[in-house]
Amino acid sequence: MSYAIIGFGKIGQALAKAFARSGIEVSVATTRDPESFASAAAAIGPEIIPKKLADAVKADIIFFGCPFRVAPGCREGAPHLAGEDHRRCDQCLRCAP
Repeated sequence: MSYAIIGFGKIGQALAKAFARSGIEVSVATTRDPESFASAAAAIGPEIIPKKLADAVKADIIFFGCPFRVAPGCREGAPHLAGEDHRRCDQCLRCAP
């Protein structure tokens, strides 16, 4: 099973720390180049692997650690996330407070 976190701000890093504490490898990605956040990922632990967005979204399970307003931009980098299940998720996000 492979895991990825999209977004590497406060939420994404908190998720990454939880994975690292459990010794589970997880890819992290943003719309930025992986080298721009590689040192922050390395500071969390060797289990945190910075990747390009297009590579990270190939994981079996994806966690979105980015603000709702950013999520559509992340999905543009990952066209296969635009399936029926994800459209339902979008409807929930529009209704969220």
